[in-house]
Amino acid sequence: MAEQAAPWYRTVSGRVWIAGAAVVVLGAGLTVAAVTRDDGPTGGAGTPAAARSGPAGHRIVLPDRIGEQARLPGDDSSALRASYEERTKVFKHRDLTAGTYSPSGAPGNTLTVIGLTGSYPNPGGKVAFYFDDLARSDVFRDDSVQGLQDYPAGPLGGVLRCATLNSATATQSTCVWADGDTVGIVVDEKGAARPDDLAKRALEIRTAVEVEG
Repeated sequence: MAEQAAPWYRTVSGRVWIAGAAVVVLGAGLTVAAVTRDDGPTGGAGTPAAARSGPAGHRIVLPDRIGEQARLPGDDSSALRASYEERTKVFKHRDLTAGTYSPSGAPGNTLTVIGLTGSYPNPGGKVAFYFDDLARSDVFRDDSVQGLQDYPAGPLGGVLRCATLNSATATQSTCVWADGDTVGIVVDEKGAARPDDLAKRALEIRTAVEVEG
């Protein structure tokens, strides 16, 4: 009987087997790296935005009271929402809520609170764009954004930035916080609060209104 030829895999040298195995391992490594590599924008100082953003799945809910301040009845009017829909267009949000608060619910020294829910992988960059848009708008322009400064964002993370806004008819103080899921804007419509003081108030408001989604 004629001798049967050896299977093909027995004719391949050991070196070829080793080289093939190395190619497979290298390819798998590149695939894992491509999947896990973070090419997203950073939140500042070279840190990935996810490490600087707030907890996942958060949103803004405005209660009837925040501390000693009560929400004014009928404040979430279509006009108020439309005004801030236009002003906050830089934040591509899924939801916008707005409310006005004052001590004991009486008009006077009021704060307007705007809450946005969306996806913000670079919260610091979005807040910078927001203030840039205000400076270029028809209402706030010609060095109208003054004293822009970062403040500690508190345990929820992200960024907190405050400034004074000057227009031809009014002066406002405003603070904006942002994390991976939410943006909150606090506006002192009469400009009575200094940005440093409003930053502390904004942190208290954020604690009260940013909740798990």
